[in-house]
Amino acid sequence: MYLGVLVLAASVLLWLGAALLRKIEWILPWSAGVGIALILVSMAMELRKSAQTKSSTAAVEQPTEPAGTGTQAEGDAR
Repeated sequence: MYLGVLVLAASVLLWLGAALLRKIEWILPWSAGVGIALILVSMAMELRKSAQTKSSTAAVEQPTEPAGTGTQAEGDAR
């Protein structure tokens, strides 16, 4: 019985999906174009953001801290 319910539900859902696809078929190429455009715009924004980050860090170089003397106190065991 359960197998019959599963087959019936799958058939109904497939039929509904096919009916919906026939109604919205014209918009699919447009939505793909919008998706590609969004990917390209976001890539451009990320590249510009990373370029600004690199230029701002290059302009403000922080001096490096001098290294330690290399001597440790007898109580410091690492």
